[in-house]
Amino acid sequence: MIERNLGNIERVVRLFLGVAFAAWAFSQPALNVIEWFVTFVALALILNGIFSRCYVWYLLDIDTSGTRKRSPSTTIC
Repeated sequence: MIERNLGNIERVVRLFLGVAFAAWAFSQPALNVIEWFVTFVALALILNGIFSRCYVWYLLDIDTSGTRKRSPSTTIC
């Protein structure tokens, strides 16, 4: 399991966008390929916001939570 890597502001933005995308997709008269794709993206954003974990950020080694301990840098003297 990966550690938390999303900050609070990013979590709120992802939750808001996920809910907005889901509302848009489900307000359409018929769900075609585009609406299903938007629904999938909305679900991913909502889950990222709830659990504060993003696998894309994990693969790119990005941490916006500010809680990750950085390894000490080595200096050559």
